[in-house]
Amino acid sequence: MKTKFSVSLRLLLHDLNIKTENSGLSDDALSFVCPALYTPAGSMKPEELYVGMLSDILPSAASHPDITFLCIRDQYQDENESDLNRGNMVILLTNLKLYELFNRVLQIFRNLREWDEAMSISTASNQGFQDLLDMSESMIGNHIDIMDATFKLLAYTRNVPIPDDPITVNLIEHGYHTEETIEEMLRLKRFEQYGKENEIIVSDDHAMCNNYVTLKRVFHSGGAPVLYVVMHCNHRKADESLQDLFQMLLSHISVYLDRDFAFPASFAASQQYLRDLLDGNIKSVDEAISRASYATIPFQKEYQLYLIAFDDNFNVPLDNLASSIHRELPFSYAVTYYRRIVILHNCEQNPSDTESVSLALKRILSSYSCITGISNRFQNLWEARPALEQAGCAIEYGVHDRQAQKDHSTDTVSFYDFEQSFLTLLVTKSFNTSPDLFKNCFMLQAVNRLKEYDDKHHTFLFETLRVWLECNRKATAAGEYLHMHRNTVLYHIDRIEQILGVSLDDADVCIKLHLGIRVVESTMVEILCS
Repeated sequence: MKTKFSVSLRLLLHDLNIKTENSGLSDDALSFVCPALYTPAGSMKPEELYVGMLSDILPSAASHPDITFLCIRDQYQDENESDLNRGNMVILLTNLKLYELFNRVLQIFRNLREWDEAMSISTASNQGFQDLLDMSESMIGNHIDIMDATFKLLAYTRNVPIPDDPITVNLIEHGYHTEETIEEMLRLKRFEQYGKENEIIVSDDHAMCNNYVTLKRVFHSGGAPVLYVVMHCNHRKADESLQDLFQMLLSHISVYLDRDFAFPASFAASQQYLRDLLDGNIKSVDEAISRASYATIPFQKEYQLYLIAFDDNFNVPLDNLASSIHRELPFSYAVTYYRRIVILHNCEQNPSDTESVSLALKRILSSYSCITGISNRFQNLWEARPALEQAGCAIEYGVHDRQAQKDHSTDTVSFYDFEQSFLTLLVTKSFNTSPDLFKNCFMLQAVNRLKEYDDKHHTFLFETLRVWLECNRKATAAGEYLHMHRNTVLYHIDRIEQILGVSLDDADVCIKLHLGIRVVESTMVEILCS
């Protein structure tokens, strides 16, 4: 949870970079909301830091034990100056004028406050982790990575490279920690530490990062780690002042974890990249490759795109569902897109996991009636836009198919694969382009003639032909499905040939009839039959 803005004394002293005298003042827990010039007659508040000259402050310091003073030594120590009456003072050894010192203190507070306010605005408008890190690069100076529970990279300081740390380089390149890195974490028992610690962890054993001390903060939910924030101290030294600066950033990161929609926001960089890619706002392959590295999505992988369309698309908590999908499918990127959800799934983690993905989506989406279109697999992100069109076509087919099956199907969540619906889509899209071309084609006339014959004579030749074609023209297999003798099937096939005036030994005829049946059964041909 975000706390009230304040600046720790040790962070202030670090940024001032002025030598101090030893004193009995403990700065471990001291922090202040603002600085103020010391005036003897003014009232003072413990949450403010008072700046002045030692000679002015010393006479009254002991009578204000709850006030902290920042002083310039302007007199030699004498018998009136003791450890007791300067116990709440930090004395600076500097030749600065008082106004110069106060201006420097003010500027430090101003810089930190502006940074803090900018982060507050970012979290309030749900800009995501990458936005927080972008505005923190100049303030902190070290390389920082943010990862989810599966060690998928959500954001990183893009302008603070760390080329001499191979683990971090691989993390950025792949978008997640590799199996080798996870195995090394297991060997070093890092997960035991991550599962217990709720404060900043200082790792100075160089076991995983050979060159730098690292600061880590693991956020938990339900007793399990859900977010990892790792700082590599490759520029600024890992002292207590850096921990205070790091903690300011962490307080804003924690805001997202207090929200139901934390996870969609947490990978806002990848979301924006995917939206730009799908909208055609990325104009070249080179741009797509370059921006993919900043969005922390591997460009060259085997992907499959899932597009989810909801029946009631204005009363569905899309962000919450996307976050659930993200948690359930750790190697996927989910993004809300024009009141739908697009899932970019990395197939290389489990090449045969289409069924497991479908089962996971059924669990998550069980309360919402929807259709999921599934694209063919593709090899790089540049192919994502055609894959979106494939998934959309599968949904188009699914809408009509589900309408035709509404009296028989009880599934709330339906899945339609582009390749399986390809033949039907091929014909219907061709018809939509030039409907007059298909009005008297054999494919549709033959199917309509059979359906009219069945209606008139109470037969089921259409169903017999459909099953026979789907059984690769094998009468025995079709008979088993239809619960009739193979000779009866052959008799019906012979009757169909007579009605249509064709030979079903002709492969071209069978292809046309099969296409016609698929199109008519999908209910996408009502206009064709009119």
